[in-house]
Amino acid sequence: MRGSTVRIDLVFPVLPPTLDGIGDHTAQIAAALSRRDCTVRILTAQKSWTAIPGVKIEPAFGIAPRRNVSALRASVAADPPDLLVLQFEQFSYGRWGLNPFLPWTLKKIRRLLPRTRVGLMAHEDYIAPSDVRTAIMSVWQRAQLLALGRLSDLILFSIEQWVSTYRSWFPDTPVQHLPVGSNIPLCPMNRGKMRRTYGIGTDDFVVGLFGSMHPSRQFTPVRRALRRLREHISSTRILYIGKHGDEVRARIGGDIPFQDAGPLPAADVSRCFSIMDLYLVPFRNGTSTRRGSFLTALQHGVPTVSTLGDETDRLLRNENDRGCLLIPWSDVEEFAKATVQLASDDGRRREMGERARDVYRLHFDWDQLADQFLQYAADLGVYRSSLVHDDGASRTPLVSPN
Repeated sequence: MRGSTVRIDLVFPVLPPTLDGIGDHTAQIAAALSRRDCTVRILTAQKSWTAIPGVKIEPAFGIAPRRNVSALRASVAADPPDLLVLQFEQFSYGRWGLNPFLPWTLKKIRRLLPRTRVGLMAHEDYIAPSDVRTAIMSVWQRAQLLALGRLSDLILFSIEQWVSTYRSWFPDTPVQHLPVGSNIPLCPMNRGKMRRTYGIGTDDFVVGLFGSMHPSRQFTPVRRALRRLREHISSTRILYIGKHGDEVRARIGGDIPFQDAGPLPAADVSRCFSIMDLYLVPFRNGTSTRRGSFLTALQHGVPTVSTLGDETDRLLRNENDRGCLLIPWSDVEEFAKATVQLASDDGRRREMGERARDVYRLHFDWDQLADQFLQYAADLGVYRSSLVHDDGASRTPLVSPN
């Protein structure tokens, strides 16, 4: 590649078209890095994938049985990168979130290739103990995270809280915050045409729901808000995107018209977001910079009501009541009240949508995230050029390191 100054390998078992959020993240960040002066390769366990322009993809290891991950060592040794980045979520590398061969393999790579720096991008930490089974699983998952972190030269977490939580685990290693972006492209569309496609009237007030929506965590505030909204705006209807339409419809109940778009290709997800008037996406621990379903709404400029909690980053807290509305999880009544108030104020929704787009472009656009990643690489001495591109403009990362 023209002007390449650094070779980066990303490791993750699956890629698109497999439906996996971290697989999507791997593809997106790889594509963004390839638009910088980087040569990028993805090492995967998948046998086929959706091609990514400018990115080389190789099947390099397996995870079933677990020991097959050790094949990664030979693939890396055959063409050593400057920086090897393990994309990590416990359950992606083995049943019950356990693969003891993964730290072992990383240790062998470090011994074999002392000049290759190693990065760990942790999208999850470990399962929260809620019963005996998860308590036992959390023990080995904590140990696995600790082992991988100690073998890394750079550790990245997708939310700010984890940076402060785990920095003491790795006192001699840089531990930094790197948000995720939306895995959905921003596609142009004709709003009226799309509404007609889904049988939605011009004057209908469309509330969007998207994704898996764990029942025990998300339905109580959503159900209360929708029922209250229906009392104030009779034209309210729901547009759900995802594969759990029947369950979502049953748990919401009531007489609110429900349009089930089903699971859709990414471009069609974008078009559906573009016809929403309001979006609801609560999380028990609060929304955060790893919640792609929340960030997609910011990207599309859809006024959004979500929740405030322990995992909510300072950036998003500062945008409360500007780029989004964040309500404490425990205050179900306030969540419903805030939803009705926002739905009833056209001007406020318009301003919030515009602000949301700006926030996304400044902090979560994939090119911005690639710049931040490369700044961390530069701090390691891996990435040697300044963030200057073909147009001569310098792009300063806008997500500040902690």
